[in-house]
Amino acid sequence: MRLKINCELSSNKIPADYRRKVVSVMKAGLSRANEAKYKEMYSGNKQKNFTFSVYLPKPIFNGGIIKLSQNEIVINFATADAELGINYYNALMNVKGKLLPFSEMNKIRVQTIQIVQEESIVSERIAFKTLSPIVCRDHNKETKKDWFYWWEEEAFERVLKRNLYFQLRDKFGEYVKADIEALQFKKVAIKKTVVICYNLHVACSLGKFEMIGQPYLLNHFVQGGIGSMRGMGFGMIEVI
Repeated sequence: MRLKINCELSSNKIPADYRRKVVSVMKAGLSRANEAKYKEMYSGNKQKNFTFSVYLPKPIFNGGIIKLSQNEIVINFATADAELGINYYNALMNVKGKLLPFSEMNKIRVQTIQIVQEESIVSERIAFKTLSPIVCRDHNKETKKDWFYWWEEEAFERVLKRNLYFQLRDKFGEYVKADIEALQFKKVAIKKTVVICYNLHVACSLGKFEMIGQPYLLNHFVQGGIGSMRGMGFGMIEVI
């Protein structure tokens, strides 16, 4: 399920760490629309099986502030879980038209919410572009520390595939491991970017690439994102 959410801002200036502000809008709506689902999603360290990206009109970056050419943003939301998608659609409908805090300098109002039609992938080789950067995170359970790899680093594909297996084994079963290992990633035009998220500087990958693999996996990545931290606005891709 894919949604396009048009939002109005009270100011054309937003914080560089804007993804956490978008999450706060979703949480506000979900807590009002379905308190039980809100607690399920956000009371613990639950895997977020959705992704989102934010379109910023002609952004100018200046330290911790982003200046936009218009007082508006567009949030694109996607999930492969239909039930979860309905919950977030209802959550956003719940706050539609309401003026919500977005930062110390800004407020936000959800104006329209559209369900976007999706086409199923049937080919085993598809070109994609990122709508939000892909995060490849290696989490050390003992030290509780994270290390982030971008596309050109040697460990990127190994760590990414390991994470994909842990994310997808419950949904698809153990056989998914072989299909994930068989995935091939072909760089077309990828660059490194560093993004601020919850005051953390995250190295990630942005651009165009090809992926070769089983169509059910390619469909899943388009529908629900790829990589880590998808629920914080990373890993959203679309077919080009």
